[in-house]
Amino acid sequence: MSESTIVSNVSVQVIDEDKVFQNDQIKKYLKSVIKQDLGLDYHVISVFGSQSTGKSTLLNKLFHTKFDVMNEAQRQQTTKGIWLGYSPEIETNKTESVEKLHQEHVFVMDVEGSDGRERGEDQDFERKAALFALSTSEVLIVNIWEHQVGLYQGANMGLLKTVFEVNLSLFGNKSHKVLLLFVIRDHVGATPLSNLSNTLTADLEKMWDSINKPKNVSPDVKLSDYFDLEFTALAHKLLQPEKFESDVRDLGDRFSDKQRKDYLFKNDYRQNFPIDGWTVYAERCWEQIQSNKDLDLPTQQILVARFRCDEILKEALEAFDAEFSEISKHFDFSKLEGSQLANHFSSLLTLALTAYDTQASHYNKAVYESKRKGLTSDVNLRLQNVFREYIKQLKKSQIETFTKTFTDKNNKAPFLEKSIQARQAALTNFTTQMEPVKKVDPEFFDYQADLEEFSGELDEQLVKVRQTEVDNLVNRVNKKINPIIKNKSLEIFGTPDEQLWDKVLDNFKSTLNNALARYKKDDDTYDFKIGSDPELNDEIAFRIKKSAWVSFDQFIHEYLREENVVAVLKRQFDDAFAYDKDGVPRTWKNETEISLAYREATEFSLGTLPLFSIAKLSNGTEIIPDIPVTDEDDEDEEEPHTFAHLLNSTDQLKIKKSFLKQAEISYRDANRSIVSNIARIPPFMYVLLIVLGWNEFMAVVRNPLLLMLVLLIGVAVIFIHSMNLWGPVNTATNIFIGQAKSSLRNILLDEPGPARVAAQRQQQASETEESYELDDLSNKKED
Repeated sequence: MSESTIVSNVSVQVIDEDKVFQNDQIKKYLKSVIKQDLGLDYHVISVFGSQSTGKSTLLNKLFHTKFDVMNEAQRQQTTKGIWLGYSPEIETNKTESVEKLHQEHVFVMDVEGSDGRERGEDQDFERKAALFALSTSEVLIVNIWEHQVGLYQGANMGLLKTVFEVNLSLFGNKSHKVLLLFVIRDHVGATPLSNLSNTLTADLEKMWDSINKPKNVSPDVKLSDYFDLEFTALAHKLLQPEKFESDVRDLGDRFSDKQRKDYLFKNDYRQNFPIDGWTVYAERCWEQIQSNKDLDLPTQQILVARFRCDEILKEALEAFDAEFSEISKHFDFSKLEGSQLANHFSSLLTLALTAYDTQASHYNKAVYESKRKGLTSDVNLRLQNVFREYIKQLKKSQIETFTKTFTDKNNKAPFLEKSIQARQAALTNFTTQMEPVKKVDPEFFDYQADLEEFSGELDEQLVKVRQTEVDNLVNRVNKKINPIIKNKSLEIFGTPDEQLWDKVLDNFKSTLNNALARYKKDDDTYDFKIGSDPELNDEIAFRIKKSAWVSFDQFIHEYLREENVVAVLKRQFDDAFAYDKDGVPRTWKNETEISLAYREATEFSLGTLPLFSIAKLSNGTEIIPDIPVTDEDDEDEEEPHTFAHLLNSTDQLKIKKSFLKQAEISYRDANRSIVSNIARIPPFMYVLLIVLGWNEFMAVVRNPLLLMLVLLIGVAVIFIHSMNLWGPVNTATNIFIGQAKSSLRNILLDEPGPARVAAQRQQQASETEESYELDDLSNKKED
C-alpha cells in the first residue's frame, strides 16, 4: 500500500499473504489517523470466521470502515492476510455528534477467512492468523451462520482447538482476558438465541476440556479463566434488511454505551500499553507464532512432497559440487573479471536448479518452492566463499593501483585532484566488477557493505599517502627558504650592530611568510591543494612554520660557536685597527698611536660579543619562537634548550681569550713595522757640538760647494715640513734602514767568530725586550 492512500478511513495490511509483518506501514498508518495522544484509551477488535460469511461487510456496516467486500456474482476470497482499520464512527441508535462517537477510538482487524479454496489444505496461515487475532485483540468476533451452530468444522471448532492449545502454550502465563463475541448471521428466529448460545457454550467447554494443557498451566484451568463468551444474532441482510440494520445498531450500542450492563469493552480486556506499544507487541506475537511448530500440521501430500524434494535437492547439490570443484581449479583472481565470475556463478546455479526443477516441480507447490529456496541458499553459500576471496583480491589490486597514482611522475595534476580521481576510479572499478555478480543473486552477493569497507580502506590509504605528501611539501618549502634565511643571516652577522637580531628576525619572518603566501587565501586561511579540510591545512601550515623555526634554531646555535664568533670579532678588530674613521689605511708613527688604536679596536670588537650571547631585539626583548622548537622530552633536561640563549659565560670567556690572542698578533706586527731612529740628545751636547764643530762649520761656510749642499738640504727639509711629508719620508727611511740591517745581519751571520756570536746575542736581547714590552701592554689591556 502506498503512503498516499493511507487516510483515516482506509485500512492498512498488518500481515500480508506471504506472512510478513508490515511494521513500517502500520506505523505510518497509525501516525496518519491519530491526531492526539490516546494513551491507553483505545480498543482493538478482530473478526474471525469462514471465508465469504460477510465479515468485512459486517465491520464496514458496524464501524464504518472500508474493507474490501466480496463480489456476490463471483464469491471468491477478498481479504488476503490481516488488515487493520480505524473506526471513524460506530453504528448505534444514538443521535450524538460524531465527535462524541469517536471517544472509543476503535481499531478493527479483518482476518482472512478460514476454509478458503484458495489455500486448500494449507491451513498454516489460518491457524496463525486466528492465534494472532486472539492474542492481540480485546474482542474477537467469531462470525458464523446460524446453520453452522452445532457443527464441528462449520463452527471452526477444530481450528479453535488448535489455536487455544497454542495460545495456552505461548501466552498461558498472562492474566489478560479476551472476549469471544459470537455473531450468528442470518438468524431467522426459529431457534431462540439462548438455545444457540447454550449449544455453542457447551461445544466450547467440551473442546476446552479435551485440549492439552502445557506444564505452566494448571490442568484444572477453565475456559472462563481466559475467555468471556458473548452472543448476538443478526437478521438476514437481504431478506430482512430493516431488521438487519436494527440488529447492527443494537450491537453498536453495546460497543459505545458504557451505561449498559452488556457493555462489551471491559477493563479486563485492555492492553496495558499505548497504541504504538501495541505495534511492537503485535510484531513480537507474530514472531512467536511464526516460530511455533505446533501450528505446522502438514497433510500426507505435504509430507511426501517434503521427503522427495529433500532427496532431489541432495542429488542436485551433488551434481553442483562436482562441477563447482572442477571449475574452481581454474580460477585466477588476479586476472578474473567480475562478469566472468558472474557467468560461472550463473551456470553453476542454473545447473543445480535445473536438476532440481526437472523432478521436484511436480510436487506440492509450496514445498517445492520452499525447498528450491533452500537449494538456492545452499548453492549460494558455497559460492559465497569464492565471492569473498574475489572481493579480497579485488580490494588488494585496486588499492595498489590507487597508491601508484601518486607515485606516477607523468601525472602532473595537483595532489587533491589526483586523490579525487584515483579514489573515484577505484570505487567505480570495484562497483563495475561487483555489479554483474550481484545480479546473480542480490541477497547473497550484495556488496554494499564491502563497498563501504573498501571506501574506508581507501580513506585510510589516502591518509597515509597524504601524510607522505605533507612531509614532502614541508621539506620542499624548507629547502627553498633555508638557504635564503642562512645567507641573509650570515650577511647580517658579518656586520653586527644594535639592530642585529631585529634584522635577523625580520629576514626569517619575511622569508617564511613569502613562502606561505602562495598558499594563503583571501580569508587568511591556507589551502595547500592536498585536502579541503581546514584542520589539515592549518596542521600543514603549523608544520612548515615549526620546521622553519627548528631549522632556524639549529642554524643559529650551530653557527654562533667559538670559532665563528672569534672570526667575526677579529674581522671587526682588523677593520677598526687598520683603518681610521674615514676608512683611510692607518700609517703608524709611533708605539703610542698603535696602542691607542689597539685599545679602541679591541673595545669595539668585544662590545659586540653580548649581541651574540643572547638573541635580543633592540628593545631588550628576548626572541621567543611562536611555535615550540623543542620536544617535551628535552624540557626535562637539567639545562633546557632555549632559542635566545646562545653563549653562556664560559663560552664568552673562551671567545674573549681566543680573540685577544689573535688581536695581539696584529698588534705585534704593527710594532715591528716601526724603527725608531730618533734618540733623545741632552742639551749640553748641542753646546759641545758647536764648540767642537765650529771650525768645521766655518770650513763649510768658506767652501762654496759645501755651502750649496747645505742650502739644498735646508730647502728640502723646509719643503717636506711645509707639505707634511714627514710620514712618507719616515716610512721610506725605516724601510731603507730595515733593509740595511737585514743585509748587514746576513753578512755578519755568514762570518764565523766572535762577531757572529755578538750579533746573535744582540738580536735575541732586542727580541726579548720587545716581547716584554708587548706582554706588558697586553696585561695592561686586560686590566
